[in-house]
Formats: sequence, structure tokens, C-alpha cells
Amino acid sequence: MLVEERKQKSRLRWRENAVGWLYVSPMLIGIALFTAIPLVMSIMAMFYNWTGYTSLFESKFLGMENIKSVLYGLNSDLYWRSVLNTLLFALQLPICLILGMFLALGMNRKMRSAQTFRVIYYLPGVMSIVAVAIVWQNIFKADGSINNLLQTLHLPTVKWLSSKSGVAFTVNLLQVWKGVGYSTLMFIAGLQSVSTDQIEAAKIDGADSGRILLKITLPALYPIIFYLFVTGLMGSLQMFNEPFILLGGYGVGNNGMTAVGFVYNFFGSHRLGIASVGAWVLAFMIFIITAIQMGVDRLKREAA
Repeated sequence: MLVEERKQKSRLRWRENAVGWLYVSPMLIGIALFTAIPLVMSIMAMFYNWTGYTSLFESKFLGMENIKSVLYGLNSDLYWRSVLNTLLFALQLPICLILGMFLALGMNRKMRSAQTFRVIYYLPGVMSIVAVAIVWQNIFKADGSINNLLQTLHLPTVKWLSSKSGVAFTVNLLQVWKGVGYSTLMFIAGLQSVSTDQIEAAKIDGADSGRILLKITLPALYPIIFYLFVTGLMGSLQMFNEPFILLGGYGVGNNGMTAVGFVYNFFGSHRLGIASVGAWVLAFMIFIITAIQMGVDRLKREAA
């Protein structure tokens, strides 16, 4: 009798497991086809002269040539220039965080139309980047609205979309305009957790607004600041759409080419080995930077 019950429980458990695996199989198949297999192939492609027209193993084996070419060889100047451009375009991140925090402090007070202002600031973040970039392209092009205004004021015009400094400024300004609303809403949510009792006690003790901000508000907002900085930096290092659409390509002298743009460029020209090396070097840099951020955060929490 006990043996029969165990067999029945075993069959029931096997049936439940089979049904469970059946339900998750579409997701597992999708991960295998579109993530795991391409990931392995991209690692292997770094060592081959693969164009994508033939099988990977029918391509010529190059050993470390592709890696050398990207890091310090024929394509290294273009790759490191694209990495530098990516870092320049990431300068908007601290500006976005600081501006978002001060906007949140202003809108967190009891005031009329506070909800309306929150919606207005958040709207750019949900707009299509294609539409936004095209509008900004018309504003900042050589004969666009900004240069026409400068001419009216008898001031020298600026090559916003062709000079290196102009491209960096325009892309960063676009990113701040699009991202400050999200940062503001996140900080407003964080401000709801700040203890009003502590603030009132600090005011009774004679603390001014600056000391309350430094000693009470900022420590309470630290998790939000850390989250926005980590995710924002990861997103900035993977930037592609904004400069590519804004400049209609990679810009004069590749001033708008990012690290992802480098990968896209060589992938489009069917040099998949070079593209794979560029992608994995970028992934390694993101991993190192994120690991450092996590380590600093852990040390800070342990010290506290």
C-alpha cells in the first residue's frame, strides 16, 4: 500500500514538473535562441573573419587579430574615440540628478498645480526619441532657430551639429531635457520617506535649510541617488539613438559615434568579428564600473 502511494505521488510530482516546464518552455526557448546562442557566437566571432554570409566555422580563423585591431591596432583610434564620445555624452548624468533633486524639493511643497508641473516635466521622457531628435535637429542645425536668433542679436553663430564641442553640448542638453523629469519624480517619491519629525526637531534646534538638506534629506535620498546614478551611467554608456538620429549618422569626423555606434557600424559593414570585440570590451567596462559602484556602496553601508 505504501509503495503504491509513493508511486502515485511520484507520478503526480513528475506530471506537475512536466506541466511547469511546458509553461516556461517558450521563454526558455526564446532565451536560448535570442540570448544564449548569440552570446556564445559573439564570443567565438571575435576570433574569426566572419561576415555573416557564410557559417562561422567556414570563416578564416584570425586568433587575436580582431582584439588587437580594436584595442591598439588599425581600428583602435576609431574605437577609443567612440568611447571618449560616449563618456562626453554621459556628462549630463550629474546635471540631471542635481537639477531633478532641486526640482523635486521645490515641487514637494504644498502648492497649487503641483501635479500639473510634475506631468509637464515628465512628458519629454515619454516622447519618441525619433520625433524629439528631429525637432532638435531643426532647432540646432546651421540655419536653425538658435543660429537665427544669434544672428538677430548680432552674435556669432555656433556649429552645434558639426563641431566636437557643439555636438557634445547639444546631445547632453537633449539628454537633460528628456531625463530630468524621471529623476524629479523619483526624488519626489524618495522625499515622501523623509521623516517630518526629524525635520521639525532639527528646526526647533535651530538648524537652517542647508543643514537639514545635508544632514537629513540627502542621507534619506541616498538609495534613490545611487539607483539613478548606476542605471543612468549604464544607460549612458549604451547610448546610440540620440546622437545618431540628431546628427543623421555619426557626425563630422565621427564626433557623434558612441561605443554602441562603433559596434553597429562594423556590424552593418559585415565585419562581425570587430563588432563583437567592440561589444565585449564595452560590456567589460560597464561590468567593471558597476562593480566599483557596488563596492563603494557596500563600504559606505558597512561604515554607516
